[in-house]
Amino acid sequence: MIINATHIGRRLDGIGRFSLLLAKFFLKEYKIIINESAKIHFSEEELEYLIIVKDSLSPDYGFKGHLKRLLFTNKLKDRVLNLSQLEINFFNKKQIIVIHDIIPLLFPKYHKKQYHFFKYILPIILKRLNIIITVSFHTKQLLVKYYNLNPDNIYVIHNGIELPLVHENIQKENYILFVGRDSPTKNIDNLIKAFNNIQSKEYKLYLVGVNRKFDNSNIKSLGYVSDEELDILYRKAQIFILPSLYEGFGYPVIEAMARKTAVITSNVSSLPEICGDCAVYIDPNDINDITMKIDNLILDKEKRNILEETGFIRAKQFSLENMLYKYKEFLDEKSSCL
Repeated sequence: MIINATHIGRRLDGIGRFSLLLAKFFLKEYKIIINESAKIHFSEEELEYLIIVKDSLSPDYGFKGHLKRLLFTNKLKDRVLNLSQLEINFFNKKQIIVIHDIIPLLFPKYHKKQYHFFKYILPIILKRLNIIITVSFHTKQLLVKYYNLNPDNIYVIHNGIELPLVHENIQKENYILFVGRDSPTKNIDNLIKAFNNIQSKEYKLYLVGVNRKFDNSNIKSLGYVSDEELDILYRKAQIFILPSLYEGFGYPVIEAMARKTAVITSNVSSLPEICGDCAVYIDPNDINDITMKIDNLILDKEKRNILEETGFIRAKQFSLENMLYKYKEFLDEKSSCL
């Protein structure tokens, strides 16, 4: 089997991190394909096992890179596991596709370039397949609803993270943390409006993955940070917030929980499925509700402590080991059926 991981770029988004973890795990078992720009994520020893193609296929090249990846994917004739819904083979029935979300279909005004692909092309291909993997039961329900797919052909394997070491003596600081792309579906504008209205003026809001300037000096745009910096930011935050309009899975909420940080997140899409009763939920379209829930959690230290402990326990359900074991078991069983 071939594992198509050509969409891993120099900078890793959620899907890139997911794909990198699987690529490393199956390195010696399957043929793993990456592009040259992804080489920085592998050791010299690991690179010997990889099939490496031109870096022009990398997501670092934007839309052109995507088109080239799509053309390359359609040259793969063997059994293929495509780790992203944007890399699919139009005619090869011997493929498994991992569907992370269908955001462009749900929010077409924000994703005009991808909307027609998700609306007209992707469903045609998915209906030909007997095996589809998705990362949450919520996304599975959407695939059945919008694409009229057979639910028996859709298998859910939740994403997993590398659980960090526990540091008991971390001193929390008075800031709220957001981690994500500066995309309309991440709902950053409503978060800013809500934060500007909170009662406590001692708190700051740190935005990782965002490059903007703000009138409020308590709002800090941090842009891209290293994994080491992000780890510290998660640990020291009093509160982590993800007010998204939609998440196919929602890596950051689990990453925050794993570092014993209280979570506020949206009551929509896959987020309640992932967080369970270990988060405070907001209506992402209601600025007053977001403001109130932030204020309440700032004032309620006991509630934060409870969320830190219960969230830490819940995060263990989404460990990297669990995810990799499920993928290995699944591919051992299903790949021969292609």
